[in-house]
Amino acid sequence: MQRLAIVSLVVVVACAEPAPPVAPSVSSKGPAISTVDVYFPLEAGKIYHYVTLENGESGMLVARVHRTDASRAELRLSNATKRFVYTPEGVAYDGGAFILKAPLDVGATWPGEHGGTTRVASVDASVTVAAGSYAACVQTIEEGGRPPGSRYTTTYCPGVGMVLLEIAAGGGEARAELKSYGAPIKID
Repeated sequence: MQRLAIVSLVVVVACAEPAPPVAPSVSSKGPAISTVDVYFPLEAGKIYHYVTLENGESGMLVARVHRTDASRAELRLSNATKRFVYTPEGVAYDGGAFILKAPLDVGATWPGEHGGTTRVASVDASVTVAAGSYAACVQTIEEGGRPPGSRYTTTYCPGVGMVLLEIAAGGGEARAELKSYGAPIKID
């Protein structure tokens, strides 16, 4: 599947530790810009660790958050930097497709990042991953994009972000799930 899981995860990675939903912190993120911000929070300095599985092979992806201002954030990976913009309409790639777009109602749709159509499949999903159990999550599904016949199912949880990405494409399957999140550990 040509490392489809890793490439897709790099494109949509965002998450946080298991915690109850909290209001955005002005010091780390700035004020909420839209109603979807809580499902894609990126707090400055936090490190996100995902476990990946593709065609029986496991791997990992680590990203660090950098906030450039209240409406812009970056995920810095070992080989790339992904930039995001928080707008009143939702959260989008800088100059690109929306990741989440208001209103987050079941059945709502928008153009997806892979050229298909993304739709809100659930606004009350529950999920258990390596990092913990989450509830009241939004699940989106993108279909009809690249590669042909692909399906991207992504689960975003309040106060957390992306906790699970499942991909079916080209006869293969891939998965990325949140393993851990937090501030870097300082060893003195």
